[in-house]
Amino acid sequence: MNEIQQLGDFATNIQQEVFTRCDAAEDGAMRSEKLTEVLLEYLVEAQEIDDGQSVSFEGRGIRCSGFFLSEDNDRLDLFLTIPQLDGSASTVAKSEVSKAFERLSAFLDRCFEGLHKTKEEANDRFDMARSIWQSRKDLSLVRLFVLTDGVVNIDTLAPERSGELEITHHLWDLRRFMRTAMSGKGHEPVTVDFEKLSHEPVRCVVAAPPESGYRCMLTVIPGSMLVELYDKFGPRLLERNVRSFLQLKGGINQKIRKTILEDPELFLAFNNGLSVTASGVKLRELGNGIAELLSAEDFQIVNGGQTTGSIFRAAKKDKADLSAVSVQLKITEILAGGEADELAPDISRFANAQNKINMADFSSNNPFHRKVEMLSRTIWAPPGAGGGQRQTKWFYERARGQYNDDLGRNQTPAKRTEWSSLNPRRQLITKTDLAKFEQSWGQLPYVVSKGAEKCYLDFLDRLENRGQFVPDEGYFRRLVSLAILFKETDRIVARQKFGGYKANITTYTVALLSHLTAKQIDLDAIWTDQTLSDQLADFLERLSAHVQDYIVSTAGTRNVSEWCKSEKCWDGLKEAPYALPAGIRSGRVTEDGPGGDPAAPTPEELDIIDRVAGIEAQVWFALAAWAKDTQTLLPWQRSLSFSLGKLASSGKRPSLKQSNHGMKILDEARRLGFSGEAAEG
Repeated sequence: MNEIQQLGDFATNIQQEVFTRCDAAEDGAMRSEKLTEVLLEYLVEAQEIDDGQSVSFEGRGIRCSGFFLSEDNDRLDLFLTIPQLDGSASTVAKSEVSKAFERLSAFLDRCFEGLHKTKEEANDRFDMARSIWQSRKDLSLVRLFVLTDGVVNIDTLAPERSGELEITHHLWDLRRFMRTAMSGKGHEPVTVDFEKLSHEPVRCVVAAPPESGYRCMLTVIPGSMLVELYDKFGPRLLERNVRSFLQLKGGINQKIRKTILEDPELFLAFNNGLSVTASGVKLRELGNGIAELLSAEDFQIVNGGQTTGSIFRAAKKDKADLSAVSVQLKITEILAGGEADELAPDISRFANAQNKINMADFSSNNPFHRKVEMLSRTIWAPPGAGGGQRQTKWFYERARGQYNDDLGRNQTPAKRTEWSSLNPRRQLITKTDLAKFEQSWGQLPYVVSKGAEKCYLDFLDRLENRGQFVPDEGYFRRLVSLAILFKETDRIVARQKFGGYKANITTYTVALLSHLTAKQIDLDAIWTDQTLSDQLADFLERLSAHVQDYIVSTAGTRNVSEWCKSEKCWDGLKEAPYALPAGIRSGRVTEDGPGGDPAAPTPEELDIIDRVAGIEAQVWFALAAWAKDTQTLLPWQRSLSFSLGKLASSGKRPSLKQSNHGMKILDEARRLGFSGEAAEG
């Protein structure tokens, strides 16, 4: 098959994915908005961006389709989509692309001038414009992306500078999306040419343990070279599991910055440097284990995100002199015959073992994903209520593109139609979908609100902390039930036309349902019927209106989207009184069976919850009053004691987190002289 045919097929796949999402949304959303969602997911998969939010904004001479702002407000990505959606790989004129960049740049200028002040509050567009305005003094880099499912013939796009702000232009057309998706790696490999980067040879020590399948190069590079690398490649330089560490806040980063600014010559002594994986490393051998680095392909920093971010920030924002800053660099090259799929993730995980956060192996090759994929290929879903006798499957996409690849293996249109009817695209579940469903039902809507990528990494970290969880048939049925619950809730929210924050309202509604029912909704019934009961759907409609009113009214002067990322938002919603209808209450069943929920408490954890739940309310109230009178506990500990008392009064069980803290607070209070006796059941 030649490239023209491949482009046509790829364009058709994107078109069908967009049409499916539009059908599923039932909100009359413009297809271009759904196209933006799809293309942003491709960019995340390609490691070109950390994340992105689809938000459509159009005015006189200005346009924007979405944005992403880094957590330290240092980098802004703006996106504008040119939709074709004809499934035929049609050509997009250069003039249209130029106009798109002009409108995106004009939108940026208007945001800096205070565009949000002229717009209606409490919607996604207002939040986007205000967020950009609030970050205007912190930004050092703005990347303008024009995205299209058509083909564009433009070679290079020149960067520009507005004062101290660097602005770069990036064009992603159908051909580039397809080549990246079909590369087998999911991202455009970073190739570093050390000869061009450095005016002097970069010498290194080379070690290659016998029959190890790898070799290591140890060297020291100037800080300015690291800045140049990040300037050129951006987030693509950093593997996804360390990108979340590229923040310039917190004690560690402040100490790195202080060393750069005050004692740059000591940086090499104080800092552990960078750990990198690469392939195709070219050396000029000098003998005795010494060589000069010439180039390295697929260059990925797997440990050193904080170091990279701190040096880059110091150079761009603080105008630091990096002439005395040197950075230790270890490059591990996976040799031909080496187990790249297994070794590279382990290098990443063990290199990051020093970090406080437990790094999860997010590779699509890990056993959890492979097991869920296997289950999805073998388990047939029931026909459902009114569905006749025809059964279908829910397709789990362990790696992006698997659905289209399997569809394409059917050679004739008739066979493709038959395969699609048995594996409907609307029943596709991606890795990030799985995390979103699990985290919402797990009552972590503030994590889901942080975006697909952060939610996914957080889920995997929690999964790894649970130990060796092995999905089984029961887990897969439960997963599909959660998928139906989430997708149906999303449709219900869309029909309400709240005017913004649909994604936040959906995850908070599912989480609140989980909280109000103590996770005891009949998921087996959802699996059997392949839909929600009318009673549950009606309740979710009312519940979503309650959620929308809460998140908007309690945000105050904060961006609603940012407020939804805060655990305090979720805590407040749980405390807000809301009556659970008797019908929903009677529809409960027993909790998920053993092993069905990867986040379910262990027997030891259940014992802690039981012990805290058995303590009488007056004990907690007395403890809170004693702590306030004696000023011996922290404010949050006094507050939690009172909250545990309220839970005990209403007959509700505390969460595992509350129980762990509660036992520690009680032990500490007794050590300090609290004499209240706990009546334990």
